[in-house]
Amino acid sequence: MHIIEYKFSQIFKYMGLPEQEIRMDASFVNDFDFEDFQFNCLVFYIGSYFKINIVESDYIELGTIGSTMNFVKRKLKVNSYC
Repeated sequence: MHIIEYKFSQIFKYMGLPEQEIRMDASFVNDFDFEDFQFNCLVFYIGSYFKINIVESDYIELGTIGSTMNFVKRKLKVNSYC
């Protein structure tokens, strides 16, 4: 398991997501019934774990597990060139 996937597995564990329900196409809102508070906690954990800045306009890219992981990978790639 790569470091990014490991960190996400830790975040998902803290968020109480059942391991057997974690799929790349799983939606935080539709599949896990996230409300605003839970979603904001998720954003906080992702920002903290990966040391990236996530602004509200980025939230549209954080709809599913897969899109969120791709977002973080893109942010990390951009940050590595700075």
